[in-house]
Amino acid sequence: MKAYFLLATFVLLCPAVQAQNLVVQTESEYTVAGMQHGGSLQYETASQWALGFFYQAEFEIANEAQQPGSAFLGARLQAPLAKTQRMSFFAILRGGLINDNFVALVPGLETRVHIGRRFGTAFGMSMRMGYASISGKLFVKMF
Repeated sequence: MKAYFLLATFVLLCPAVQAQNLVVQTESEYTVAGMQHGGSLQYETASQWALGFFYQAEFEIANEAQQPGSAFLGARLQAPLAKTQRMSFFAILRGGLINDNFVALVPGLETRVHIGRRFGTAFGMSMRMGYASISGKLFVKMF
């Protein structure tokens, strides 16, 4: 009986699961305070709304070892604005903690260019520390 229940659940939920995507991104952002690098993991629906987490930090080379500084860790929300076959435009809202002391909300815009079915690049701009910042990303849709 359990096998029939699991099979029926799998068959009924399969289209819903295939419509969802887990997106992994690497990111470099140039801010007024310097270059920051990091990554994000987000859950994206078929209509391209997404919710996820991100981490960014400055990596300073000291004594031949990279040590992170000015860490920015938090959540990100992605809302679709426009979509074509190869490009998508998004409004992005990132919020989190900087150095575990300061709360920051960062609004931004992002242009995603799909190179393949699951791989692409993105370019964005946002307001960080009262000044404009630009970013470049590589993304992979996992599922």
